[in-house]
Amino acid sequence: MERPRNRAPIFLGGFMASGKTTVGRELSRMTGYPFLDMDETIEKRTGLSVPEIFTLYGEGAFRRMEGELLREVASLADCIVALGGGVLVNGENRRLVESSGTLVILGVKPETARERAASQAGARPLLEKNDLHALWAERESFYASGKLRIETDSISPEEAAREIQAGLGLPPVPPPAIERVLEGVRGRVVVGSGILGHLPSFLDERQPPFVVADTLTGPLFSGQLGETRGLHLLPRGEEAKTLDQVKDLYQALAAAGVDRAGALAALGGGTVGDTAGFAAATWMRGIDLVQCPTTLLAQVDSAMGGKVGVNLPEGKNLVGAFHQPVLVLSDVSCLASLSRKDYRQGLGEIVKYGLGEDPEFFGWLEKHAKALLERHPPALAEAVGRCAEIKLAVIAEDEKEKTGARVRLNLGHTIAHALEAAGGYETWQHGDAVSAGLVVATHLAYRLGDCGEKLLLRLEALLEDLGLPRRPDRPWEELEPYLARDKKFREGRPRLVLPVEGGPCALRNDVSLDRLRASYEEVRQWKID
Repeated sequence: MERPRNRAPIFLGGFMASGKTTVGRELSRMTGYPFLDMDETIEKRTGLSVPEIFTLYGEGAFRRMEGELLREVASLADCIVALGGGVLVNGENRRLVESSGTLVILGVKPETARERAASQAGARPLLEKNDLHALWAERESFYASGKLRIETDSISPEEAAREIQAGLGLPPVPPPAIERVLEGVRGRVVVGSGILGHLPSFLDERQPPFVVADTLTGPLFSGQLGETRGLHLLPRGEEAKTLDQVKDLYQALAAAGVDRAGALAALGGGTVGDTAGFAAATWMRGIDLVQCPTTLLAQVDSAMGGKVGVNLPEGKNLVGAFHQPVLVLSDVSCLASLSRKDYRQGLGEIVKYGLGEDPEFFGWLEKHAKALLERHPPALAEAVGRCAEIKLAVIAEDEKEKTGARVRLNLGHTIAHALEAAGGYETWQHGDAVSAGLVVATHLAYRLGDCGEKLLLRLEALLEDLGLPRRPDRPWEELEPYLARDKKFREGRPRLVLPVEGGPCALRNDVSLDRLRASYEEVRQWKID
């Protein structure tokens, strides 16, 4: 059975002690959907238990944290979220849950809730100051809505999970499958589906890794990794890439007793991989790095190649190193939970590989665009594996950017980086910007005679099929200051990576800035049918 196409979270709601956490974990085991418990996630983020948060900061502070986390998880796709007992009491929260996912209510009688809660003394602060029957009666009306309701008083968590699985038509978890094993510069790249939980088998005789994740990927995926030396959470996004965050990570490694024989596993997207990789490169002069990328963009690009680093106020990635991973474990099952916008960013990079390096792969993408858009695991595994092969081959030619071969991986990035910077890294995300940059680069190559118009039209059609942007939106004058900072420029003159008909892309240093501007403005003014 295929997974439902309306990818959205499954929210488990209900009164305290109704079994949301235990049922959620069981449903995750049956379906393969990652599971997140909101109360546990808040505890991991703050380093405090829920009772401690109530005592130190009050219930209002906890409810604000709850609302912020709910807004984050509401944008995800396939996953299971155990809501705190009070989440649905808030009208704004309830509307967000009902509009962004599927709500399943776990019913429980107050007598059953009291019996279950008795074994968790001190863990439920509202019971310290409220009569359970009165609180249940006050909240029961808030649990009246939901696509499905399961009464949990007389059934086991496994039985409840099975009822939910049947009621929502959720397919069983597919068996793990390794689709491709590639040799990198220092270690292996393993691509497959459902393989994240098999990490220990790929580490040979190494110690269990110390895991670095962000405040969402940690709660979602770290429980699948088996034995670890510890878990450290970074902020989400570029906030993770600072020297202050690296310092905190060093302290966590020291507290965990990670020595030179240890390994650090990066579990997340590109910012997690960059920061954790830099820490691994510098902790005790270098320890083993394992990349477990959970975004499509990281699986096809940033997790491979060994470039790690953090930002300074003066610019991005100014402090860094080359530190090759001993293992890249790309589990395409993790991609099912990505928001539509985050998933799309990896598609732009995938098109880059086909356009710039492998015409046969470009043709494959044209035939399988719908399967990629719908995240079919076999198509994803093939695409991620092909991109890994291409990138590893280029890196083998030019590991540390000495010969110039590696610059080919920057196809579309000259315009992309300028779009991102001109928008303050808010209006354009990376993969979207690369997509627009590919159109400009291909248009320029067509004007120069390096490719035919047919390739430009094929690119346009493929990007449209994948739901990617095809036009930049900013006037050239807004981009020009940022273009001058492009690392490929020499003496104010552009050095551009452009596609070549039937072969790998090429670096051109004979194209004037005026020619680039002309192509940019022409593409920007094209009308989209």
